[in-house]
Amino acid sequence: MKSIFIISSLLFGSLINAQIGNFGINTYTPSSKVDIVSKDNSASTKGLRVSNSSLQEKVTLLNNGDFGINSVSPNAQLGISTGTDTKSVLKINTVSTTNGRQNTGIDYNIFLPLLSDENGHIFKQFEIKAANANAITFDGTYTNSGATNKILCSVNSGSILGFTVYTGFLQGQNGVGVAKYATVTWSRGSGFTVSSKGHDFGNNNVNSLTVTGSGTNILTFDVQTGDDLIFEVTGGNLVYREVDSSTGTGRNESFNILKSFRTR
Repeated sequence: MKSIFIISSLLFGSLINAQIGNFGINTYTPSSKVDIVSKDNSASTKGLRVSNSSLQEKVTLLNNGDFGINSVSPNAQLGISTGTDTKSVLKINTVSTTNGRQNTGIDYNIFLPLLSDENGHIFKQFEIKAANANAITFDGTYTNSGATNKILCSVNSGSILGFTVYTGFLQGQNGVGVAKYATVTWSRGSGFTVSSKGHDFGNNNVNSLTVTGSGTNILTFDVQTGDDLIFEVTGGNLVYREVDSSTGTGRNESFNILKSFRTR
């Protein structure tokens, strides 16, 4: 009789109910296989707490829906703390690669990186290139063909362009070549804008680089001695060429385009 009383107390005194195969805690009418209802209605009320064998709280679910792993008072939808210096906070194992391009449901030309602020909050970075179905990238290694224009990408009405250019060692004549790099954007109203730029010398350490054409449709990486690298928006295309200002000819050299986009 005493056993029956104890069981009855557990089932009804603690509001644990089984109904048509459903199991409820703090509810007489569970609506799922396991239905847990918080006892109080404040945001910080815990609807679920899971502790380890040392009674250290490891999993927490608050009444407001915030979920914590090693975080007893999560202040985000998901709060994770490693609890140790020897673990990472989050690891996602690779299921597909951009090189293999294995998943047809993924657009590998559009990336929205996850960023973290100084307080550890994770958010998705906005990229303007992802806002239109006609957005493209044009990353790659390109070979110059002297003064002849070669196309990087087409430019549509309303397109905004962005790319990082890096020439590597060394573009220009032997001994006076320069490695050029810059981050560039272009729009029809503002022309080319260079947000960062730089160069490294060849063996003589005297060749200088000047970038001209900001605010126009022709951007020139002008070196004191050697070949100039030129980008231009003309005829509905973004083109490039390499020209020695002293001779009007150019060499067949290569450069890299990284982090490129055309918005539409």
